[in-house]
Amino acid sequence: MVNVCVVLPTLNEAENLHVLLPQLANALSDYDWHAVVVDDGSTDGTQEVVEKFAKETGRASLIERGARLGLGSAIKLGMRVCVEYGAEVTVVMDADLQHPPEVVPRLVDAVLGGSDIAIASRYVGGGGVQGWSLLRLMISKGATYLARLLLPWVRGIRDPVSGFFAVSNARAREVLPYLNESAGYKIILEMLTLMSARFGDLRVTEVPYVFRSRLYGESKLSVGELWRYAWLVIRLSNYSPFKYIVALVVAALIGYSIFNSLSINPILRNLLSLESSLMASLTIYALLMGLKPRLKHYAKYHLVKYGSVLLKMALMPYMPIYVVLALATALQLILTIRVIPITPHVVGIHP
Repeated sequence: MVNVCVVLPTLNEAENLHVLLPQLANALSDYDWHAVVVDDGSTDGTQEVVEKFAKETGRASLIERGARLGLGSAIKLGMRVCVEYGAEVTVVMDADLQHPPEVVPRLVDAVLGGSDIAIASRYVGGGGVQGWSLLRLMISKGATYLARLLLPWVRGIRDPVSGFFAVSNARAREVLPYLNESAGYKIILEMLTLMSARFGDLRVTEVPYVFRSRLYGESKLSVGELWRYAWLVIRLSNYSPFKYIVALVVAALIGYSIFNSLSINPILRNLLSLESSLMASLTIYALLMGLKPRLKHYAKYHLVKYGSVLLKMALMPYMPIYVVLALATALQLILTIRVIPITPHVVGIHP
């Protein structure tokens, strides 16, 4: 039985594996470890590199899938094999040398020391990135802020979208069957969501590292991956942005109906219409999110709604109406997420 198992999803990484596998052997010399390489039909000799290393050291095994079946499914398969090996800790990392193997022992020690997950972080003290363009950095930061905005259980984590992490298999084995294979290179977000839903508060350690430039091969980041990531975050948030928009539209229709049906003082009619819309929007949103509205939610939401009204009044003279409405709606959503807490909701997972 090994105590550390390293999952390496690959696609044409032969040159990188020539360097990475010996470096892992050196970094993990004090551990009983094994690498599980899950390959998606490489044509550059990746399989031969792994088989040669396995024959020489007995520290690696190859799972050849023969076709490009996706990063998420490769990681899930590799993690399942690690659990079956009986390993205490599973490490997930890239095979392209952008994740330095010398950081792996620190991740492993954090998990063996009691953490549920240890994340190699670019955004804590001592961490960073190397060789990135401004656009790439903005994309990464935007992805991080989106996750921290819509997923409250990762707000205390500086780099919740890292693809380099270690997890306790005592925890992982209970959520692996529910892991969605479409999560791709941000599978850590789904792991954190599933584990939060199953176990509540998690013990998470962030270990600083510098994300390095790729030595060989080409990056597999694409517009499609970015779109899948955004959809993943929305799905894990229980589709909160869409549900809030639905609540606003229905509440606006309710307020409009009340405004047109009353023949009273115009000021009072406006106030009743606004209050009806406010109460309806919060009630509908909370129910769509599977939560019971509470008095404190209504009190806080009044501040959100009237703040939005003041914002619209202040901006109307200077901006087109559609821009004002978009900004006000975005502000309302951001603040409402703070008022009505989003909880991880995953079918089949129970505390």
